[in-house]
Amino acid sequence: MYSIFERSGWWRLAAVHGRIVLPLWLLTGCAVYHPQPLRDHLPAMAKVERQMAVALRHDHPASAQPVNLHAPLSGEDLGEIAVLLNPSLRAMRAQIGVARAQVFAAGLLPDPQLALSADLPSNVAAGYYNAYSMGLSWSLASLFTRAANLHIARAQEQSVQYQVAWQEWMVANQTRILARQLYYLQKQEAVSQTAATTTDQLYRISVQNLRLGDATITTTSLRQIAWLDSQDRLLALRRQVTAVRQDIHKVMGLPPNMPLSLRAPRILRDIPDAARLVTLADAHRLDLLALRAGYRAQEARVRRAILGQYPGFSIGITRAADTSNIQAIGPSVHLDIPLWNRNRGVIAESEATRAQLHAAYTARLFQTRADITALVADLRRLRQEIAPLEQQVPQLQSAEQRLRGAAAEHNVTLIDYEAVRSQSLAKSLQLLALKQAYAEQQAALEMAVGLPWQQWRKQR
Repeated sequence: MYSIFERSGWWRLAAVHGRIVLPLWLLTGCAVYHPQPLRDHLPAMAKVERQMAVALRHDHPASAQPVNLHAPLSGEDLGEIAVLLNPSLRAMRAQIGVARAQVFAAGLLPDPQLALSADLPSNVAAGYYNAYSMGLSWSLASLFTRAANLHIARAQEQSVQYQVAWQEWMVANQTRILARQLYYLQKQEAVSQTAATTTDQLYRISVQNLRLGDATITTTSLRQIAWLDSQDRLLALRRQVTAVRQDIHKVMGLPPNMPLSLRAPRILRDIPDAARLVTLADAHRLDLLALRAGYRAQEARVRRAILGQYPGFSIGITRAADTSNIQAIGPSVHLDIPLWNRNRGVIAESEATRAQLHAAYTARLFQTRADITALVADLRRLRQEIAPLEQQVPQLQSAEQRLRGAAAEHNVTLIDYEAVRSQSLAKSLQLLALKQAYAEQQAALEMAVGLPWQQWRKQR
């Protein structure tokens, strides 16, 4: 057997193969598998509080201390915590790693290909030799598209980063909107609680006086109706407060029963012109930047598809010996013939996708401008509604307190007092509801512009 391999050149083949493959194998870094099991339980409360502390002190995480959940937090604080703890955002941020890996993969050159074959004749004694063939080739087609592939991957990575950042911005502002909604609903609940307490006391006194003969059934019934109305209003507001609080916990990824204390939101009185805000949105909105990066990636795909219509080829070198032990060595070329396909299907698909992305970007621009214009108009309308109520509601509240004492001394009729009391309560709740709407719309406007209101005057 030794003589057969020696005569046929197999030892030479094995030696050449070893000189080529073994160094390549040694120089190539091999990835190692590491398991990553799924977590079957949620983090403990202490860990959640540490993560909240890091969110609040992101500039100096090392000095973060456990967060006092009973201390008042602003909507901005809750927005930062939501960005850190929201489970959907955690999963979405993993896409950035995938995009970076795609950039890395796009920059890699293709590996050369080694082909080995042998022909073993059955009648070796008749003077035939074992034939072999060995070829080393390398595809050059990827060299022509490597720049386009890198451009696609890098633009796609930017698009993914902008998309993730935009979703973080959306979650943060949605949390701020919910926080403002909860703050003013709690204010309305407190006013309704005071009204319910007052009507309950008056109703109990009236029932007692009715038993003693010092009150009429008409008076008692009026106070009973006022008490029932106040209870209905209070319970309805409590349901809203509970629902909004649950929404905040859901968005932030917090345990359902974790208490939250809120600070009063900062309200912007002077709203800039809508055209100014539209200009800022065109330049800074992260979803628009993501669409632009995605469009650049598609432009690169179109260029790559155009390059794909040209013939791809590989070059190499081959060494072979036939059964007569005639040995040969020479170059090899593999060339694609663009006869029928010519990559026309890929070109048509990439150009159609580019047209779709162009239309989607234009539609998003129009929607952005319409949203900002509508929000600015709504804020100005709300400001006009709030201004007179801010002046008149304190006067109504003062009048209601004076009439309450007068009604207790029977100096005014109960019907007159109930009319003033109900209108004072209604206008107080209306003012809080309008302030709630104004605060929510302001946060929605910041979300639509893509910048906090503190930067509206600074950015160009």
